[in-house]
Amino acid sequence: MRADIMRTTIVTTLAIAALLASAAAMAARPAIDELKSRVVLDDYEANVLFGYNIVMETNKYAARYAGNGLNCTSCHLKGGTQPDGFPLNVAGVYPKWRSKNGVRNGIELRIRDCFLYSLNGVMPPPEAPEVQAVAAYIHYLSEGEVIGKPPAGWGVPTLPDTGADPNPPRGATVYARSCTPCHGKDGRGTAAAPPLWGPDSYNAGAGLNNVQRAAGFIWANMPVGNERSLTHQEALDVAAFLHLQLRPFDPREGGLKKLAERVYHRISTWMGKAER
Repeated sequence: MRADIMRTTIVTTLAIAALLASAAAMAARPAIDELKSRVVLDDYEANVLFGYNIVMETNKYAARYAGNGLNCTSCHLKGGTQPDGFPLNVAGVYPKWRSKNGVRNGIELRIRDCFLYSLNGVMPPPEAPEVQAVAAYIHYLSEGEVIGKPPAGWGVPTLPDTGADPNPPRGATVYARSCTPCHGKDGRGTAAAPPLWGPDSYNAGAGLNNVQRAAGFIWANMPVGNERSLTHQEALDVAAFLHLQLRPFDPREGGLKKLAERVYHRISTWMGKAER
């Protein structure tokens, strides 16, 4: 009996110590605003801040690898801190297998894939400063998380079966009502929100070009300021509508096809500016 009490006491003490250690680690992590205000940063802190800047303004800080009008935070909401909005506090679950590329991915490869697909750009080399900086920022956000266990609110919700198939025509109605004010009638984006289709949006190989995943993201996070106001069926319908819109090719379809697409896009952009 006494031995059981002692074991329970030891386990409880260790659990409390672990919680306190986790809380201490979180408290020790400087806020991004604090890092911005510091005159001198060590190498890790400088990389964290550079990674944060890339996530928030990708086309400014990682322009040589980005290829569209999106920033990382267009999908990883609030700089990767929004639960159910593809948060970036996920370093502890990597490396992990991905069926998309058929290999076990470290966090750097996962970042490089985002440049290729979601940003419709060029895959950076693993040693690129931009990749290393975003990895540092992800590790920074992941401090205090349990290694090997997905954090709460990671990814996006998986919506339940509604009993009806996603319906693009109904989705067009939902889009016109709820999405147009921010993303525009033509889906090309506005100053308030990123493009959802067209040459400046994510390409056909991106994770959001999946009806179920896009529906979970839309339902949990859109419209901004009125999240979770759509029904599950409405989110599925508008995701199906977006899935049918024209967007850049999947780079896995061939380099020549992507090259022709980029040339066409540049010529079209130049001619559009000339007409104005």
